[in-house]
Amino acid sequence: MSKKIIVSVISDLVTDQRVQKECWTLHKMGFEVLLIGRKSKRTFLLNDLPFKTIRFHNLFRRGPFMYLFFNVQLMFLLLFKKADVLWSNDLDTLLPNFIVSKLKNYLLVYDSREYFTESVTKKTSKKIWEVLEKKLFPNLKNVITVNNSIKEVYKKRYRVPITVIRNVPNQLAKICNGNKPLLPANKKVLIMQGNGLNENRGAEEAVLTMQYLPDEFMLYFIGGGTILSDLKLITNRLELDNKITFIDLLPYPEMMDYTRQCFLGLIFEKIGVSDQHMFSLPNKLFDYIHAGVPVLSSKAVEIKSIIQEYQIGTFIESFDPKEIAKTVVSLSANEEIYNQWKQNTVAAAREFNWENEEKILIHFMNNLS
Repeated sequence: MSKKIIVSVISDLVTDQRVQKECWTLHKMGFEVLLIGRKSKRTFLLNDLPFKTIRFHNLFRRGPFMYLFFNVQLMFLLLFKKADVLWSNDLDTLLPNFIVSKLKNYLLVYDSREYFTESVTKKTSKKIWEVLEKKLFPNLKNVITVNNSIKEVYKKRYRVPITVIRNVPNQLAKICNGNKPLLPANKKVLIMQGNGLNENRGAEEAVLTMQYLPDEFMLYFIGGGTILSDLKLITNRLELDNKITFIDLLPYPEMMDYTRQCFLGLIFEKIGVSDQHMFSLPNKLFDYIHAGVPVLSSKAVEIKSIIQEYQIGTFIESFDPKEIAKTVVSLSANEEIYNQWKQNTVAAAREFNWENEEKILIHFMNNLS
């Protein structure tokens, strides 16, 4: 009889690539998987999953009541569902998973997919999450995180074993459009993609940079986030609508079809704001790599290390839009270096893919305690 595992995450299941890949691997290992998340209007891909999903309707879109409402729903479901393993994604689902694992003697996996407490900006909320983490984390035995920087922070603070499993794409990514041109001809398109167009990720600076770039350059935003409406207002105010395009969240393969045709992938994490941004290793870095697109990034620790090791791009020295524009024009003029970066993404993609990370996950799951 197969073991049952309940995986919970507060994000939208449709766009959460990491949790989908993990659940696919668990399914292949023989687990009976139930994936729980929040309900949204998006439904693409859910019918293709080989495991069951439950999406809670939430009365609140964000803020403390959204978290409270979700956790109460999750607690009741976990109490009345049978399982062998509970899998909690991020601190905002950990408390009900922890309580039920103790009450029912279930194994518990905690996947810390970011430096969570550093991602919270409001002081009161931050303090609550910090207290919760300090109470629960030292009692965890099976912990995963997304990069070595975050691992070292938690190991030093809580002295628990932690396994790194990075959020990287599958090696053989599906192509949907048959290489049909999706972008304007004779344009060099910069892209900032993903479900993280949020504060302190340099999206505003990316918009402002377009004022200082020649007309051969365009900027595409693909995805969603908390500042999307602000970005559109700035674009309109500066009359940059002919140089900047916004595309809503797409199924992952369709998004990657756009990305493959772009000139440069942008990652502008504000590293001076918090350790969350300093230690960030966003999904878009690996998406750019698999799309064969060189990267222009700020000097966040984990991102910088990969770009330098594999020679797949370069860095901005400041967030001054004029300086960013000069960097873009300069690297555009140096075709030899640009083409070498593009070629180097092939070797990076062979290293950073889910087929490799999956082996670590399988070993981790076979040794739960």
